Amino acid sequence: MNYAILPPTDDWIFKLLFGDERNANLLIAMLQTFVELPDEEYELTFLDTHLKPEYEDDKFGILDVKVKTKSGKIINIEIQVNPVKNIGRRLSYYKSKMVVEQISKGEKYHVIQRVICICITDYTLFPETPDYLNDFVFYNSKNGLRFKDIPEEIYTLELTKVPEQNDGSAAWAWLRFLRSKEKEEFEMAAAKNPEIRAAVDTLYELSADRKVRAEYEMRHKAWLDRQSQLHDSREEGRAEGRIEEREYLLKLMKQGLSVEEIEQLTNEQ
Repeated sequence: MNYAILPPTDDWIFKLLFGDERNANLLIAMLQTFVELPDEEYELTFLDTHLKPEYEDDKFGILDVKVKTKSGKIINIEIQVNPVKNIGRRLSYYKSKMVVEQISKGEKYHVIQRVICICITDYTLFPETPDYLNDFVFYNSKNGLRFKDIPEEIYTLELTKVPEQNDGSAAWAWLRFLRSKEKEEFEMAAAKNPEIRAAVDTLYELSADRKVRAEYEMRHKAWLDRQSQLHDSREEGRAEGRIEEREYLLKLMKQGLSVEEIEQLTNEQ
């Protein structure tokens, strides 16, 4: 193998692995390790990942993977490598859109099926707990009563918390696969697990495909360019702020204010 293995945590590579109907067996095998659904539900239909705006000025969204189970339940999977602000609000927005888009004008509420949002992060979301798999539902915090008729659920999986050694969790091997970077790590994750073996082999095939590699490198370069532009904009903003601050202080000094008076004034602002 004379090529670098592409990272499965990259959102585009993740989509090629788990968002392609031809790899439905991989997605099913992974989901079954942490989503509590009857086995017969895993007859999946892959859906359009674009969240259609209801009104012209609505926010537009694109999901990573979106599927429907046999009975109509909606499962959305998002993978996030870099920390982002308001991840909870983003998931809530996605979840709400997937609830609303199920019902048309004049239909009854019973048509709304369960919506499951899954967020896989390569950074820590909840430092207050060592648990790497969390399942959030609507419940009364005082007595633990679950409001089962609200068909919304969020799973979070934090790759940074997954232990090196198998902890007996059904999801452990899949999460070790996702966080792997070197061939040795991928091979260890695939050992004694035929489903992950198939995922690793599929990833090897994608990594060896020149077109896939070219697209990945182009996307990665575009991301780096955006980060560089954001950094430059922040630095320019800081520089402009420092200049404005100096000019403001000079103006106060020219007005005859003492250093102590200036410090007191700026501390109050």
